[in-house]
Amino acid sequence: MCLAYTSFAVRMLQGRDILKSTAQALPASGLADLCERFWAGGMQLDLSQLESHEPAYLKALRDRVEGAGLWLELSVPFRYLESPEAYAEMATMASALGVDRIRVALLYGRRYESFDTREAWTAFDEKWRRQLAAIKPVIERHPIRVGIENHKDFTAGELAELLRRLDSPQIGATVDFGNNVSLLEAPLDTIRTLAPFAVTTHVKDMAVRRSDGGFELSEVPLGRGLVPLADAVRLLREARPDVRFCLEMITRDPLPVPYRTDRYWIAVDRPAAADLTRFERDVLGRSWADPLPRISHLDPEAQIAAEDDNVRTSVDYAKNVLDL
Repeated sequence: MCLAYTSFAVRMLQGRDILKSTAQALPASGLADLCERFWAGGMQLDLSQLESHEPAYLKALRDRVEGAGLWLELSVPFRYLESPEAYAEMATMASALGVDRIRVALLYGRRYESFDTREAWTAFDEKWRRQLAAIKPVIERHPIRVGIENHKDFTAGELAELLRRLDSPQIGATVDFGNNVSLLEAPLDTIRTLAPFAVTTHVKDMAVRRSDGGFELSEVPLGRGLVPLADAVRLLREARPDVRFCLEMITRDPLPVPYRTDRYWIAVDRPAAADLTRFERDVLGRSWADPLPRISHLDPEAQIAAEDDNVRTSVDYAKNVLDL
């Protein structure tokens, strides 16, 4: 199992929202050190963590990573999918690093917060359907598989339908185990829908707590939340035996999911009443009795200690229980 750079969000942000961050605060060499320290098998590195794009630097980093027995994936900004030249530039760097698959998110925000009108969401959706179809021939000229993450933007069904239309062996999904809880999907429903397209993953466990406007959502150490992790791993391995597993354990304050407010539904389709009832029973019915973990009130050293504990606990669970 690899560690995604976002597992060390505290070190980059000191507890601020990951969406307001830059990964540059934790350079590639620092992430490699942390992956070794936590006995990871690989690292999912953000492109901005590279300290240079020069061939000599890329070779040295590859030697460093491979010398430590790690494999490498890249997380890249969506702008590299917006033109053939940008994609070719990224693919050249990825190949120099020995990377054969990348993770990309098409939206940096959250669907229910980012769009002020239904038309704005529709324009976003249509833009990426056109752009991915246009860039598909370029992607297929390179030996790199692209995993589009379910990043609190597309529902699992919408993303699966988009990938079916593209019908490309080089374009699939980065299957995040918990993001679509914010879109009122049970984790195993999301994973079952996206498993046939899996390129890589963000393995995580989630906890919820009901609130006045809906619920709060938190990543928690593996084995302590509501995600049926063993079933999720089995589904992915059965569907895609070569899938990679990457831990994303973000240590931060809970995220509000205000699905009981009108604002939430501006760009999100309302589910059938029976589906919403099932979600509230099966997911929100497992609401934590106590407040969810928070770190913003802690001093910087205590925040890092909490992050270390969360990552260490999750890695141990992944190795000893999930056989990752």
